Amino acid sequence: MIQVILATSILYLIQLMLPGALKKRAGEKVADRATKALHNLRESLPVFFVFAVLSIQMNVADNLQVAIAWLVLRVLFVAAYSSGINTKPANESGYEAQPIRSLFWVLSVACLIAMGANLV
Repeated sequence: MIQVILATSILYLIQLMLPGALKKRAGEKVADRATKALHNLRESLPVFFVFAVLSIQMNVADNLQVAIAWLVLRVLFVAAYSSGINTKPANESGYEAQPIRSLFWVLSVACLIAMGANLV
């Protein structure tokens, strides 16, 4: 589990630098999406870190696979969000739907719920 925590920290560092790098190469719109993906990661990191540390303390081995799945889904989420893959045209409120990104997000939240349930 410690390796997953370290890999998650590396993902966070990469995402911190990503908007600036993308702004130079791909433009403002892509950098804005990368910034939004970073903010989304910041919202789920505390929950993940708490569950990961508790899994180590409580010796819950089942959470290792779930944590790896969460990390993979978060990598896919940032890739999908930043690239704009499968983005649907904006509706009247200006919202651009991105179903693949949403699927990755929902599955990552399900992983967090499963990690929490395994701790009970």
